[in-house]
Amino acid sequence: MDIDDRPDEAKRLEQARKARNFATAKAAALYFGWTYETYIQHEQGTRGLSRAADRYARAFKVSKGWLLTGEGRGPVGPEDNTQNLRTIPIVGLAGAGPDGTVLFATGDGNFGEAIAPSDATDKTEALEVRGDSMRGVANDGWLIFYDEKEAPREEHMGELCVCFLEDERVLIKTPYPGSQPGLFHLESVSAPMMRDVAVEAFAFVTNIKPRRSAKRFISNNPDRRIDDVGTSGRRLMS
Repeated sequence: MDIDDRPDEAKRLEQARKARNFATAKAAALYFGWTYETYIQHEQGTRGLSRAADRYARAFKVSKGWLLTGEGRGPVGPEDNTQNLRTIPIVGLAGAGPDGTVLFATGDGNFGEAIAPSDATDKTEALEVRGDSMRGVANDGWLIFYDEKEAPREEHMGELCVCFLEDERVLIKTPYPGSQPGLFHLESVSAPMMRDVAVEAFAFVTNIKPRRSAKRFISNNPDRRIDDVGTSGRRLMS
C-alpha cells in the first residue's frame, strides 16, 4: 500500500482541483494559464505554495486559509468543466520564419495546446504569433485560429486567410483576385501588397485571441468563459 507523505497543503490542493472536476494537474494548468511544471511541483509537495495560494484559492473556489491550514472554506463538490476543457493544437508560429512566414512544427509535434474557441470544429488549428510582423492584426503571443485548407474560391477574396503558397511558404494575408486565373494579390497591414502570387490553398481565419490577456482573465475570473474575438473585431457569443 502506497503511503502519501506529501505535505497536507499539497494534498488539499489536489483535492480542490479534483472538486472542480479537473481530472489532471495538466488540465487545470492549461485551463487557468499556469506553468504546468510549477503547478505540479506544488501539488506534489516539492515546492511550497504559500506565494501562489491566493491564485489557487480563487481558481478552485476555496479559501486561502483552507489550502494552507485546513481551516476555512473548502471545496463544495465537483463541477462540470468538460466543455471548457476542449483543446486544439498550436501547429505553427506565425511570423517566425523568413519574411514573416509561418514556421510549422515537424512530424507529429506541435507548439502546445490552446483552449478551443466556442465555434471550433474538428478541423480547427491554431498558430501563435511571434514578433511584430503582424502588428495591426495580431500582436506577439496572440493566437490565430483557422479551419480546413481549401482550394482558392471566390469566398476567400477579401477575407483574412492562412495562405498556402505554391513555393511552400505560408503567410497570413487577405487575398484578392490577381491579374490572371490562379494568381492572387495578398494584402497585409504592415507590408506592401504582394502581387500575382500563386497560391495552392486558403484557410479562413476564424478567431484571433490575445493569449496572455486570456490567461490573466481566466486566472482572475475562474467562473466566466472567455469571449472569442472574431476577425471583424466583434466578440462572439458563447
